[in-house]
Amino acid sequence: MNKPLFIQHRAPYQGYGALETLDALLVAAAFGQNPSVLFQGDGVWQLLPSQEAQLMGRTSVVAQLVALPLYDVDDIYVYEESLTARGLDVAQLALPVTRLKREEMAAFIAQHTPIIRF
Repeated sequence: MNKPLFIQHRAPYQGYGALETLDALLVAAAFGQNPSVLFQGDGVWQLLPSQEAQLMGRTSVVAQLVALPLYDVDDIYVYEESLTARGLDVAQLALPVTRLKREEMAAFIAQHTPIIRF
């Protein structure tokens, strides 16, 4: 069985990539695809609870992310080095996540197909 992986690697309001990836993730979940999502690079900023999207006239990314469990998206991962590089800790994030170390990444990604990274 194919298990899609959606990789969120952009800052929350850097264009519309974060929201478009999230929309695709929710569609996959709605159709029973059991997707995983990985936050890495600047994508980890999407997980912070305090975002002021309305000041930019945008929809809050984190407001949509907290709905993931409602769509049975429970496989939420974060690349540990991305958190560390930005001075963040999992305790600061809006969602419970599973941390992945560098040595785990190749095997983790190999478990998924297709890989969606906008």
